[in-house]
Amino acid sequence: MNLLLVDDQKEILKSLREGIAWETLPVERIYTATSAMEAKLVMMNFPVDVLLTDIEMPEENGLSLAAWARENVTDLEIVFLTSHPDFSYAQEALRLGSFDYILQPVRYTDVEAVLRRVQGQLEKRRSIRRLERTRDLMAEQRGTILDAMLSKTLAGKTEDANLIFAHFAQILEEECGGCRVMPLLIQIQRWKKITDTWDENLVRMALANVLGELFETYKVQAFVSIVRENRYWCFLVYPGELPQEEIFWQKLEEFYGFIHHHMDFSVSVYCGGVFAGLPQEERDGETDGVPLWGECLTPDLVAVIEGLRELADTNTEKRTGVFREVTGKAETSEEEDCVATAIEYVKRNIGKNILRSEVAEQVHLNEEYFSRLFKAKTGVTFKDYVLIEKMNTAKKLLATTKLSVGIVASKVGFDNFSHFSKMFKKITDQTPQEYRKQAE
Repeated sequence: MNLLLVDDQKEILKSLREGIAWETLPVERIYTATSAMEAKLVMMNFPVDVLLTDIEMPEENGLSLAAWARENVTDLEIVFLTSHPDFSYAQEALRLGSFDYILQPVRYTDVEAVLRRVQGQLEKRRSIRRLERTRDLMAEQRGTILDAMLSKTLAGKTEDANLIFAHFAQILEEECGGCRVMPLLIQIQRWKKITDTWDENLVRMALANVLGELFETYKVQAFVSIVRENRYWCFLVYPGELPQEEIFWQKLEEFYGFIHHHMDFSVSVYCGGVFAGLPQEERDGETDGVPLWGECLTPDLVAVIEGLRELADTNTEKRTGVFREVTGKAETSEEEDCVATAIEYVKRNIGKNILRSEVAEQVHLNEEYFSRLFKAKTGVTFKDYVLIEKMNTAKKLLATTKLSVGIVASKVGFDNFSHFSKMFKKITDQTPQEYRKQAE
């Protein structure tokens, strides 16, 4: 550490320089100053860790110097020397956050003891700062690490994935200690509005934040990754006991509902098994039947990741909701089947004028009940869904063909050019001509 001695009496500075056993102390450099102004110049030009200053000095006293140093020098410890046991001095020294307050005449051994304690405080602070920097760096990199790990796993390169997973496991150990992990796959099935305002990082952050808030009581962290467009892999990490199963699934249903009602997209949430992570010394012991993760990916965890991918691949009808990995199939309901049938009907008849009554008849439901069911399952009204799907098709035609805007309008079921342009701009915030020009 570097030390600055300040006293207006040169004899005292000399006695401190010669009387203290510096060779026994962890002091690298010793600077001296005989006034507050001189001390400020030293601190502005050289690194100083400890300021040991007299209080009573002409022109500007040590308390004023310490106040200036607090505002202008980072990570500085202050020790005051004074020959007057004035309570107001001690009070002000405490307010300024001084490390110690020594009365003169001072014994050299007292100064040496104080400096050793100062060094301990500095080392503790530096250690904490190094840990924080390491943790921040790893937190910044954990998304990249998870992306790489999952990419290798899904490509069947388990050995490479294990090397990467070691870094991910280290992050979990440092942040959570012994913990449990549940992998999820969140798939965006459709966008409610054609927009470019959401990028992958924004979606990743939104999903992590919503999950984190819903599971806040259990101190859950959500690590979210993306290795394929519109598919977000998530590891829910529990530092302690898992919530009861019914509460866990209730929270995931709340997550699904929140996304549908407050976000610009609809999702399918595929859930895998829970994996326990234990401190190294406990990993050789028995667990409660939950597979372990540790220094590498377990075969069970790899199987779950592959199983979740298969669930997403086989959901060709783009059903939304929360799906559990049960004997390789997602749990569905008759209501979800009705909505899926309606969605497929819309896609097959995108060039027609699609009426809600016709679709309700197709799925054998009352028109009003069908309307409420569709909104509950998809998060949008049937009318809005049809419009968005038509505009999605129109957007593709404008970008990939040279068909006139009028022909494009007719191909998505509009016989009125002006009405089509108005609806297109309502959904995309652009006219068809503006969109085509941008896409070229």
